[in-house]
Amino acid sequence: MMKTLALSTSILALASSAVLAGGLDRSGQSISAIFSAPGSTSVSFGAVKPSIKGTDTAGNSYNVGDAYQQYGYSYTGGKADAFSYALIIDQPYGANVTYGNSPLTSTLGGTMADLSSHAATVVGRYALSSRFSVLGGISLETVEGTVNLNGTSYRGAISAAAVAKGFNASLPSGATELSSATLGAAALGDTTAQTAIDTTYGAGTFATLAGSLGTTATNFATNDGYKFNMKQDTSVGFLLGAAYEIPDIALRLAASYRFETDHSAATTESMLGLSSVPGTVDYVTPQSFNLDFQTGVAKNTLLTANFRWTDFSAVDVVPTLLGSDLVNIDDSYRYSIGVAHRFSDQFAGTVSLSYEEAGNAATVSPLGPTDGLYGLTVGGLYSKNNVNISGGLNYTWLGAANAGVGGQTAASFGSNSAVGAGLKIEIVF
Repeated sequence: MMKTLALSTSILALASSAVLAGGLDRSGQSISAIFSAPGSTSVSFGAVKPSIKGTDTAGNSYNVGDAYQQYGYSYTGGKADAFSYALIIDQPYGANVTYGNSPLTSTLGGTMADLSSHAATVVGRYALSSRFSVLGGISLETVEGTVNLNGTSYRGAISAAAVAKGFNASLPSGATELSSATLGAAALGDTTAQTAIDTTYGAGTFATLAGSLGTTATNFATNDGYKFNMKQDTSVGFLLGAAYEIPDIALRLAASYRFETDHSAATTESMLGLSSVPGTVDYVTPQSFNLDFQTGVAKNTLLTANFRWTDFSAVDVVPTLLGSDLVNIDDSYRYSIGVAHRFSDQFAGTVSLSYEEAGNAATVSPLGPTDGLYGLTVGGLYSKNNVNISGGLNYTWLGAANAGVGGQTAASFGSNSAVGAGLKIEIVF
């Protein structure tokens, strides 16, 4: 009965899995299926609708969060008291962000990101005793994505980078190179930056560069900004873990660590009149650590807790033509705690709270313009013979943030939220 009760808590992760939490995190990469009864098969579906509203420095309004769906599948086989294995299919990472408004008159209009991933993981579990077990697994992970950068903020930053690069190429060897940030600030009217450029490189230098900036910015605008497409790439990843259990009280402490997964993908870029420039980008999907705990606390009542760390700061996607990182995300630390209670042989209810601390950065990436969260999920489980049906609803308060380009605030987002729903069907053969 307690094992079935534990199943009802798993739907909480499905309902709240991806509300733009933890950077690009979507599924949470749970391996809880390895603890299901041998012969268990499950399918799951989740849908998330974010509401991420903001206003840019030009007064334009945005609602950038696109709705999306999550799918999952698992099968558990083997023998529960010796060796068992599980096949888990999920979508570990993703992004769905679109900025409306004209790119000619708004700071971020035309900017968008669409990242998708799929993973198939086989996890094995070997029981060293009735309480201790070790885990190991291998996964095939596929990632692909499209990013467009547009609007006046990206126009200024990318144009400044292009002009500074060309200017630096003409400098004599050993000369101090011009920072694109300094040039960008000067172009926005910073007289200190303008004076510094003329002092370092000679009187009238900024005026000349300003003319080049105007021409480059026009080129950027008339060629629909910057476009990046990353082709699908599939790579192999690995995980290790261990678990401690006391079955009599439904206690389990399980830890799992996933290593970084290396990817190398073919790309195309378009910018400043250069169309569909081919290239290659090397990147990693992040290492992560999950710690899952559960224990019975009263008759028919289960307490659960989870911690997940994801090393997003190690993820860099630097296309050749753009020359700067498209992924600028801090590490994610997510906590959750929940309670499940069985009211009858057929029905159980669940409630869970989740939390991510906000970071300290003055600005965040426009491709993920929230910072921190509080989430509440409620759900239920209906059991009949060998079929368990779980469902859950989530509401998450997403933290306010300033979306920035080149360290400068382009838009401010507040009153952010997301609603999620999930359904999971498990059959034990």
